[in-house]
Amino acid sequence: MSNFLKNKAIIIFFMILSTSSYSQSFLDVSNTNFSELNDSQLDLLLRRSAAQGLNEFDLLKLAKEQGMSEADLEKLNKRFKSTKTIARVAENASAPLEETRLRKKWKEELEVYREMESNVFGYNVFRGNTFLSFQSNLNVPTPNDYIVGPGDKLFVDIYGESENYYQVEISPEGSAIFENIGPVNFNGLTIEKARKKLESKLKTIYTGIITGRTNVNISVGVPRAIRVNIIGQVNLPGTYTFSAFNTVYNAIYVAGGITEKASLRNIKVFRNNKLVDVVDVYKFLTNGDGSSNIRLENNDLILVGPYTNRVQLLGEVKLPGIFETKEGESLMDLINYSGGFTEKAFKKSIKLTRVIENNLSVIDISYDQLPFFTPIMGDVFQIDKVSEIYKNRVIIKGAVNRPGQFSLSENQTLLSLIERAEGFKPDVLRSKSFIIRTNKDFSTTNISFNINELISGKIKDIKLVEEDVVQILSKNDMEADKYFKISGEVNDKGAYPFSDNLSVKDAVLLAGGFKEGASINNVELTRRVDDNYEISENFSEVIILNLKDDLSQDNDFKLKPFDEIVIRKDPKFNVPKFVKIEGQVMYPGQYAISSESERISDLLKRAGGLKPSSYPSGATLLRYSEFKQEESDLQKQINSLNELRVNFESDKKLTSANQSMLIERLKQNIERLESEKTKNPDYASIAKKERISEIAEKNDISFSKNQFEAIGIDLDEIIKSPNANSDLLLEEGDVLVIPKKSETVRIRGELLYPTTVRHVNNKNMKHFINGAGGFDVKAKRSGTYVVYANGDVARTKKFLFFNLYPKVEPGSEIIVPSKPVKSNLGFTQLLTFTTGIATLVLAISQIN
Repeated sequence: MSNFLKNKAIIIFFMILSTSSYSQSFLDVSNTNFSELNDSQLDLLLRRSAAQGLNEFDLLKLAKEQGMSEADLEKLNKRFKSTKTIARVAENASAPLEETRLRKKWKEELEVYREMESNVFGYNVFRGNTFLSFQSNLNVPTPNDYIVGPGDKLFVDIYGESENYYQVEISPEGSAIFENIGPVNFNGLTIEKARKKLESKLKTIYTGIITGRTNVNISVGVPRAIRVNIIGQVNLPGTYTFSAFNTVYNAIYVAGGITEKASLRNIKVFRNNKLVDVVDVYKFLTNGDGSSNIRLENNDLILVGPYTNRVQLLGEVKLPGIFETKEGESLMDLINYSGGFTEKAFKKSIKLTRVIENNLSVIDISYDQLPFFTPIMGDVFQIDKVSEIYKNRVIIKGAVNRPGQFSLSENQTLLSLIERAEGFKPDVLRSKSFIIRTNKDFSTTNISFNINELISGKIKDIKLVEEDVVQILSKNDMEADKYFKISGEVNDKGAYPFSDNLSVKDAVLLAGGFKEGASINNVELTRRVDDNYEISENFSEVIILNLKDDLSQDNDFKLKPFDEIVIRKDPKFNVPKFVKIEGQVMYPGQYAISSESERISDLLKRAGGLKPSSYPSGATLLRYSEFKQEESDLQKQINSLNELRVNFESDKKLTSANQSMLIERLKQNIERLESEKTKNPDYASIAKKERISEIAEKNDISFSKNQFEAIGIDLDEIIKSPNANSDLLLEEGDVLVIPKKSETVRIRGELLYPTTVRHVNNKNMKHFINGAGGFDVKAKRSGTYVVYANGDVARTKKFLFFNLYPKVEPGSEIIVPSKPVKSNLGFTQLLTFTTGIATLVLAISQIN
């Protein structure tokens, strides 16, 4: 028996522990995993949410933020409804009275405007798309200015010389009944005055209160529920029920936040038909001043009116956007609301665009006018960026030890700048360097100088001015970069830097060695014709070399700059080449080409022949095309401009003012050309790619994204007459596609009912057109054509007044194009036309 009691005690202990820990986890509703709640946990969640000022809508929103799907949200909503405590919770929670209507509106609209973005300052603060929830917190001491009213549940603690505890509820008349004391009226008193009144009543029983040895503490355990009306520019206006701890900001948040037309500076709170406060949210947003966030009372009315005066602040401020101004505020106040100027703001002059006498006018505002200038409705202020022109800069580039930009001091000379750049590098070209000087009109002047003459004093030291760019040349700059090229059957073909005493074998080793199948007996080296040669018709010298297998042996043949080596492929070496056959054959898959003379018929035999379900007339050959698409003139122009821009932007820190302007022009020209290219796409290339994709999709084939061309073949003829002209030779990468027999015909275009119909033998195209309801009035009958299953196309021909339609086969597609749009001949055009004919007739008669 004792063991049973012991085990029972352990079980009860763990139950209490688990309940306690679960209760702790629900203190933060936002961290609740809604998908794992049972019914009792859901009931507790609703109770705690109501105590925190949350309703069902808030809980559903939190669940959606956790990633819950729409279907699961709907199930959770039904569980809320089926919970027994939902009606009781709704009395104390902030649920709207017209629940059905608002719930429907919430589903349709709430998430839409929650996700909207706006440049109106403060618009997002009450929308619920941030971590600012403005939910009331009950886990705080009761404020001293809290006014006690009917429905409040008070906790009274008496401690010290005497101890006691009371838990009372304020009646509708405003009284609370205490044991041995009777009713005490607290209606309209603050919590502090209620405590003092209660102390005076308790003195007769607890005499220690008079001497100070007994203390009385009173607090609000459960606040009363109040009804608040919210109207005006909020997303969900209506009547809401809150706990009495809620404030104006709580109410606006529950109402879905403000609209874009709302005023944030003139939110009015009415109590007993009198204006009790005007809330200015800007004080909270800019200074953290929450004094205007007053606590609400029963039947309060919150009116969020439309804005009265808004202006726009653009450019170099930290928070550009649309701001609301009040009477007496200056432009400086407005800039402070935006967080102030950015680091590169041009403060000397601010551009204002204002409507004056029904026209737009531009006004310049100086910095010293900001504290006194009054914005009016519709003003748009533009704060520009400081210009990228340096006031005291010179630049030195090239063969100096410390190139870069330096400040221009008074009487700065070229020699002193070179000294500040810590002198020349060893490869400096002393015979010639130059200074690029920027003129007032941003044109440039080139000033050349000899370094030796400058240092020796033969020429006068040059005085520098703003934006001078000193270019110290290097000997290496004056020589072309020496290289050699190697291509063909090597592993890493390309251009390599040239070095003295480099042999051909060394070059092969640098290029990663030969590929399999390379011919080393016929290596071709192309060399530029030496300058000492006499003028001749030869552009270059071609040298044929025979390299041995062992590349480690010495070879006396040395390379010269700009030599080009070509390693040929050994004609006796062949790599297996493969083709594919897909679709309705006995053994589809990949096959190696056995010889250069192998044809489609040979491949078909190796694949076991056709299946009974095959449709030979629809067979198609996909052939890989390794063509290089030539660049258009437009693309060449874009590439050239991009190369020029890259050269200028190679070192942004050492870019002069005129070069910066040129870079900006280059960017604009490139954007213009790219836009022109987009407007004129290569439709031929697009159509070709779509055709290949369509064949692959119809036959359920997947292949790489290489470029293929579709070739229509006559497989029936190939089977009957192997090795005929129609029996094509196979090439590497070919894909032979043999589709399944189709018994339908697809009809689309300008028809009354475009559809897919059953193919019937010996029926002409008109039969199938009628199966789609016949031609539409916009149909161009003579332009009708058929696309056969193998990709071939046949068009309608004309004989006298008759249309000769092509034959329709299974798997075909009939396409009926539309007539070109004709412009109606108006009266003016008709008059011009007839006048022209009359003039022509008159001229002919005169000639006759």
